[in-house]
Amino acid sequence: MDRDAKGLAIVIRSSDIRDYDRLLTLFSPSMGLIDIVSYGARKSVKSVKAPLYTEGNFSLEKGRRGWTLKDIDVISTHERILEDLDLRQSAMLFSDLVLLARTAEPELYALYTSSLDALESYPFEKVVSIFIILFLSLEGLSGDYLTCPSCGREFGNDEVLGFRPDMSVAVCHDCDTLSMSLILPPNARLYLRRVQEAGLDKALDFAISPEQEHRIFRYLLRCLLVSFPHRLKSLEFGIWRI
Repeated sequence: MDRDAKGLAIVIRSSDIRDYDRLLTLFSPSMGLIDIVSYGARKSVKSVKAPLYTEGNFSLEKGRRGWTLKDIDVISTHERILEDLDLRQSAMLFSDLVLLARTAEPELYALYTSSLDALESYPFEKVVSIFIILFLSLEGLSGDYLTCPSCGREFGNDEVLGFRPDMSVAVCHDCDTLSMSLILPPNARLYLRRVQEAGLDKALDFAISPEQEHRIFRYLLRCLLVSFPHRLKSLEFGIWRI
């Protein structure tokens, strides 16, 4: 990038530095994942403010110490997310996964921002589950839920699947490496496949019981924990009991 840059982005991390400044991590389909400094953000009323989960067109300037925030044309602030602990935890997990992927593909950006929007209108467990399913699919980590990603065998209609953390995928009984301690029943597998095929907007309106929704939510969180140990602070130090 040149000494000045401008592009669509969203703040996915924010931390205080020095006395009055903030270090922001932006997620941008055109600029990638980039750390910038917002000078005076914690004190000066005249400084440009970009709170966590603010989306907009960011204008940046590069100095000797790196990129700084020059201006922002705000699209959305997602303020409600910051007011609710479960919504905050959900958004933190989304950010953790984006940083884990270390990619700024437009499809992932659209999934991230649309999922933040959905958190303000839909049950958080449903939104989190859909995000994880689609994120894993984008990253090539989910398989198609029709054949075993490990051995290639076609799953039976009533087959209960196990899991392989080294591949981060659900697998057949023979390929399971967790002694079937993390299982995916047939009806839940069908739901995951339907979400994978439908995408976020349609999947949000799928009818599912609260009990099933919660079981799938916990299953997916456990999948993440065994697949990416010590890499998802939002789950390891968060408020959810998994």
